[in-house]
Amino acid sequence: MTTLDDLLAELETRPYVSLGIGDPLALLAEAGLGEATTVSEIFTGIGGKIRTLEIDGVILVQEETTEREVLVRRFETLEDAEAFVSDRMETYERMWDGCGCKVHYFE
Repeated sequence: MTTLDDLLAELETRPYVSLGIGDPLALLAEAGLGEATTVSEIFTGIGGKIRTLEIDGVILVQEETTEREVLVRRFETLEDAEAFVSDRMETYERMWDGCGCKVHYFE
């Protein structure tokens, strides 16, 4: 992934793109998202931070798996992104309670 255009083109055909394992902010910058506006940032307590980003009218959510792999997803609207983040946070809350459930990052 070398440019923002490459990233966005790949997100047209896939539900997520992996930026690799490492520092999320550095990986975002390498993927052309260094100038993205952070709309929200939430620490999950288990899987790192979930960030909702906006760049040139495009809404993205960046999350870290429990293995620290950085994933980016594209959403049509900010409301769709917020609903996704809310669902993730509900799952993390249940995990803290010992439900035995898991976040399915690669779906």
